[in-house]
Amino acid sequence: MKIQIMPVKRGSRFAVVMVLALALAFAALVPAQAQEPPSAEIVVTAADDGSLIQLGAGEVLVVQLQAQPSTGYGWQPVAPGEGDILSQAGLEEFQAESNLLGASGTQTLRFQAVRDGDTTLRLEYRRPWEAVAPEDSFSVEVRALGVQSPTETVSSPTAIAETPRSSEEGDQQELPAAFNWCDLGGCTPVRDQGQCGSCWAFATVGSLELNIKIQEGQAEDLSEQYLVSCNELSWGCNGGWWGHDYHTSMVPQGEEGAGAVLEAAFPYVARDDPCAPPHHHEYQLQSWAYVAGEWAVAPVLDIKRAIYENGPVAAAVCVNSAFQSYAGGLFTGPGCSVVNHAVVLVGWDDDQGESGVWYLRNSWGADWGEGGYMRIGYGVSNVGFGANYVTYVPSNCYTLATGVSPDGSGTVSLDPLPNCLEEQYQPGTEVQLSAQASSGWRFTTWSGAAGGESSSTTVVVDGHKSATANFKTEVCTPWLVLPLGLGVCWGYRRCRS
Repeated sequence: MKIQIMPVKRGSRFAVVMVLALALAFAALVPAQAQEPPSAEIVVTAADDGSLIQLGAGEVLVVQLQAQPSTGYGWQPVAPGEGDILSQAGLEEFQAESNLLGASGTQTLRFQAVRDGDTTLRLEYRRPWEAVAPEDSFSVEVRALGVQSPTETVSSPTAIAETPRSSEEGDQQELPAAFNWCDLGGCTPVRDQGQCGSCWAFATVGSLELNIKIQEGQAEDLSEQYLVSCNELSWGCNGGWWGHDYHTSMVPQGEEGAGAVLEAAFPYVARDDPCAPPHHHEYQLQSWAYVAGEWAVAPVLDIKRAIYENGPVAAAVCVNSAFQSYAGGLFTGPGCSVVNHAVVLVGWDDDQGESGVWYLRNSWGADWGEGGYMRIGYGVSNVGFGANYVTYVPSNCYTLATGVSPDGSGTVSLDPLPNCLEEQYQPGTEVQLSAQASSGWRFTTWSGAAGGESSSTTVVVDGHKSATANFKTEVCTPWLVLPLGLGVCWGYRRCRS
């Protein structure tokens, strides 16, 4: 209520004081319930499971629980009965523990009361498309008091990023309006990562698998577990990034070479098992590259061109409960913005949706979405973030990479020299390796595909392999000391490291 104080003549101080006193007294008589109570959040976590929560007018119940949306699992409210007193307020949120794709973190859901009464809020941790018992559950008893009428839910903006336009829009005419590698027989069966946050490994392997299918017509099943277990960057079931380097040139300790491993040789177990090297490396990439940078959503036209010219593209996307609940059709949201999941884009169609869709290949099994695939609108949920492609050149030959440790300590010669394309060897070739020490160094042992303490050894090239010659510095131990402190060394055997 607004109280107007009328002007008084100069000198009427007593009247002014009386008016102010009456105003203060009247304000004190205004009923407290007429004032709008401040809104408040009541936060509960897993430690509050089974608790009783009292929810007043304007208050929001905030539930924060551990989740890993990249696996397809999330906290889903169990559908309440008719006339229930709680309503979900806005979209759920997810805060990852790291910026790795597949990382776990905290899922946040909000609820408001629509009328007074007692009820149970129950959440289940599950994949929404699987009719199986939930992996976990959470519940609290809620008592709503002082709710006079239905309250408006707190709305959250749909976080959909604007997809950049290519600077070469004029080149659009070079590409078809619709294209899908699966229609051309270039797709292998969809895999299922299970409860391990290894989407990054599935997207890495997927782009190579599909390239092999496209170029050689062979449906290979390559090992994601090799990347999960053998990478040297601490990636695993709690997230990772693109692992193409392990399919090109990076050789983990104990492995004989770089390249992909067959699923049969290292089966997927959906956990961080030890590497247990060495493994046979059957396929190797020539190179890989980002479409438009590691930390950006690539322009639509550029992704199309990469798919068309280089095969299916690995990319990141933001996953939320709406994404997880997708059962078919065109997905346009509600979306989110912070990427947390890795997928493969196998094609596009400009004539679907408002501006077009990607054909997205997921790693949640063939029962999700449209046979394991999704049609997602351009730009929805930052799809296309960090998009990258691989270059695979079919070959029946294998690489034998050699090196020395430490650098500059010696050299390695090969006999015979590579006898196949791309500096590779025909399968089964026996290659003699000879290590020569530089001045001040001596050979000690081989590691990788070669072994032993002899400076000359033989390697059979029946896969992509790598061998390293190890050297140590020479320290001379004198066998004779002359006057003036001069020492004399005689023979190699008198030198030690």
